[in-house]
Amino acid sequence: MTYMATIADAIARLALELLPLPEWERRLPIRPLWVNPTFWNWADCNPELETKEGPKTLYEHMEQMFMDFRCSETFGAGDLRRMLPNSSGVRTMRPPKLRVYGWCPAAHQFVVVCAALESETKADKSLNDKKRDEVLDFIRRNDLGEHVLLGDARAVFPPKA
Repeated sequence: MTYMATIADAIARLALELLPLPEWERRLPIRPLWVNPTFWNWADCNPELETKEGPKTLYEHMEQMFMDFRCSETFGAGDLRRMLPNSSGVRTMRPPKLRVYGWCPAAHQFVVVCAALESETKADKSLNDKKRDEVLDFIRRNDLGEHVLLGDARAVFPPKA
């Protein structure tokens, strides 16, 4: 019998961490969102994320989307899109001018692996494929292949009984 790793195993190996709620968030978490710690290196070292889009920076928009996923009863299913090929199970979150890549290990859950600026994906047409492959490589390296939810938005956000 082969052993399949779990999300808890990835957390124990420090390959993932549960996204903490900031002090300003008053809602209680209703679903988990895990983050690959190397994602924060990209986010913290990217000066473009300090660019304003309306009243908030791109970083603040991204953080708000993460908090909405964790805490909002009605997170927009359109904000979590499947990537082609659909059979890979890789999905993107799309805060303004950003692409956040990851996958859903189960309904109402998301794992963030990496990200890119939307402008970068338009300048380099192969970047989305590279990021999808980066997510798939992360899943493979951490032996999490059994924890990839396939299907459309109804699989991620099933209707209540």
